[in-house]
Amino acid sequence: MRGACLALIMACLPLTVAASTDGEEDRFLVINPLSASDFEVVQGMNMGAAEFWCGAASYVERRLGLSETTPIYLKRPRGPSQTAAGRKAVTFSLSNAGLPPDDPGRLTLTVKQPGTMVKSASARRYCRDAFTRSTK
Repeated sequence: MRGACLALIMACLPLTVAASTDGEEDRFLVINPLSASDFEVVQGMNMGAAEFWCGAASYVERRLGLSETTPIYLKRPRGPSQTAAGRKAVTFSLSNAGLPPDDPGRLTLTVKQPGTMVKSASARRYCRDAFTRSTK
């Protein structure tokens, strides 16, 4: 019995190591691609707008290897996840096609207004607040 449990743990270990990325925040966030330009950040415990945007920046810069000047658009507000059954998520996009224009007078961070745009570097700054450590 003990040997079977150890074998099961060892069989799963490479999968968890391969799934991790360089970002510390990635250990706390589930981020799944939806298409070439769209992805969703799945809601975890006590997540607010900062954690969602942090996850979006992490995905864009660390997983996709794109520039920190990449604009990230809020495509779909918090709602049922498309990749994690029974969970909520926010959908982001690298394209603003079909989205309303961003409000240039907006003063607060939001995950409620489609079309909201934040540059990756600005979104990454929320990782410092969300995970109380410096990034990059």
